[in-house]
Amino acid sequence: MKVILLKQGIHEDKMDGNKVVGCTEICGAIILLKSETPEEENIIVDTGNLGYADEIVEKLKENGLAPDEIKYVLFTHRHQDHSSNDYLFKNAVRVGGPWFWNTDKSLDNNGLKAVPGVEIIETPGHVSEHRAVVVKGDKTYVIAGDAIHPKYILDGNYEGMPPNQDYIDSAKKIFAQNPDAIIPGHGPIVEGEKLEELRKAVENMTVEVK
Repeated sequence: MKVILLKQGIHEDKMDGNKVVGCTEICGAIILLKSETPEEENIIVDTGNLGYADEIVEKLKENGLAPDEIKYVLFTHRHQDHSSNDYLFKNAVRVGGPWFWNTDKSLDNNGLKAVPGVEIIETPGHVSEHRAVVVKGDKTYVIAGDAIHPKYILDGNYEGMPPNQDYIDSAKKIFAQNPDAIIPGHGPIVEGEKLEELRKAVENMTVEVK
């Protein structure tokens, strides 16, 4: 299974002095898990915000795929910046939990037991139904969605909203997967020294963080 970041998540804060008052551009990361063996499937994790459909199709084309060749679309959570553009994948089975209107609820274990090396884990905190995707191969990736906000965790700045205990527990659960790389919902892939820096910051997180 090849992990390909089709679009890095962006979250451009709108500032009023030192205070965050909104955002000027936002789109969750869009990830392709490209099949490399007959047992694997082509999977998209999160479909980004409105306005990026052409970019998604072009990036898929660069990787030798069309939207109708995607078998599964997985969603980390329901927020629009992560779950729009779903309509592109007309042949895909949606996997997003009971909150997602057209998920095939007959599938066991989120429908992914049969896909080697891919697992969905529950990571509440950002929202109660949040999930992350673990991909194990030569390297272990965790596609974290908004369960990990590296910039805010490392800066200790949560825009006036300190993390709840579920968020902290989920961040620690993600690191318990022993990832070689974390793909957050917004911002660059975290690996190497930055990953270890983030690991230490997560270990020190408390609900009192300001």
